[in-house]
Amino acid sequence: MKKFPSKEKNIDYIAYGVIAVYILIFIFLSFGRHDALKSYLNDTSAYDQAIWNTLKGRVMIVSSSLLDEPQFFAARFSPILFFFVPIYAIFASPKWLFLFQALSVGLSAVPVYLLAKEKLKNILVSFIFLVSYLLYPVLHNGLLYDFHEIVFAVGFAAWAFYFLEKRNDKLFILFAFLMILSQEYLALLVFMMGICLIFFKKRRKFGAMVAIAALFYYILTVSVIMPHFSTTGKAAFLANNMALASRYGWLGSGFPEIIKNILIHPLFVLKVISSFDRLRYLFLLVAPIFSLALFSWPFLIALPVIFLYLISMNSITYNIFFYHSAILAPFVFFAAIYTYKKWFLEDKFLRRIFAVFILTFSLGASILYGVSPLSPYYKTSDYIPSAHAKKIKEVEKIIPPEASLSVQHNLGPHFSERELIWRFPLHKDDAQYILLDTFDPYASNPKQLFVFPYALQMEVGDWQQAIEDLKNSKKYDLIFQDDGYLLFRARKNA
Repeated sequence: MKKFPSKEKNIDYIAYGVIAVYILIFIFLSFGRHDALKSYLNDTSAYDQAIWNTLKGRVMIVSSSLLDEPQFFAARFSPILFFFVPIYAIFASPKWLFLFQALSVGLSAVPVYLLAKEKLKNILVSFIFLVSYLLYPVLHNGLLYDFHEIVFAVGFAAWAFYFLEKRNDKLFILFAFLMILSQEYLALLVFMMGICLIFFKKRRKFGAMVAIAALFYYILTVSVIMPHFSTTGKAAFLANNMALASRYGWLGSGFPEIIKNILIHPLFVLKVISSFDRLRYLFLLVAPIFSLALFSWPFLIALPVIFLYLISMNSITYNIFFYHSAILAPFVFFAAIYTYKKWFLEDKFLRRIFAVFILTFSLGASILYGVSPLSPYYKTSDYIPSAHAKKIKEVEKIIPPEASLSVQHNLGPHFSERELIWRFPLHKDDAQYILLDTFDPYASNPKQLFVFPYALQMEVGDWQQAIEDLKNSKKYDLIFQDDGYLLFRARKNA
């Protein structure tokens, strides 16, 4: 007699199919966003240039960062980027970064689904948690705001926690190690995993080893390794410069002083982190999952990173529309699964009604606070390159690959595989070429969150004046002008 797949097997097939479609959609969208001239010199170009320069023997050297540091590791200690070097040897392109970022985030849904099945013993509710996770707006916002290693690490974080739960120490250590190699402060997540092993899993010896090793790595990185690579002798996130204010310089000039001031002035720090914008951020972080995450221990793992975001003086770290929060997603959902099991699983009515609440809130949050095509802020056409955008290939052929370039922010990632590239107007007086574009890639959709001045990273009036100054300059010649593109080349005798 022919056997038919069970209901659970059918839902499994659908679940993994949904994950595969999700990955393909976000690969398409991130590629399209880049081709539509909506990726940025800061940050995609910084990663692209650092990897490309490493391939050329200039290990992690960048000129495209806004932090005034030629060594990438002075600003972010992310050795995971070496993974991309042999891939760039096949052919260099920032699209590799977008591809692997989408793969990592998409595959992070697998341990969320598996854990939900194991803890809840209910395939339909587990599927709802999976769909809610894939609707989570902070993941969309991270995937569609350039490449960042903090987003790339989402998959490592999710699998590390899953294998912690499964008591598979070897795979836990592997994914935890990959996570801390992605960015230095992710070691704090591993530290908290060690603490949770001690207090919630009663694995005191192993948990202590994990916590001590992770904390040692973090302190060593921010107090020794990153200052070693810095021109100022301290990690770049502590230093003010001409482009960016320090995130944590208000607390002190070095790691020990920051810790000291936090301990001595807790009320002042509390006043900062309880501002309206920061509290609103916390609400939006957990609202899509009906705030269930707040009531179970896996959420504790995220607290040190959340604290870092809240004490930052750069508001993008506590803005739901940017990329920083993506790394918190797995822990929000793991904690919500635990709470759901504890509160609702045994009662059929509560189980159903709160499953509907979770799905409804997740969908609503995705619409209101995401940047995917589900959101009214964006539409699918935003990810389809225009005829104007496609002309960038023609411009690329004119600029020699060895030439230095000062370039408009949203054009930068198409030219960053070179030794020297800067965001215009930086180095506008000594770059060999200057490339600008008067075409507004956001004009067709006035609801866009990121408008033309954001793409320019300067006021439109100042930008227009800079164009006129270049046209009248005795130092530069306008050698290409077509469809809004303006390419200037330095005169040899200027």
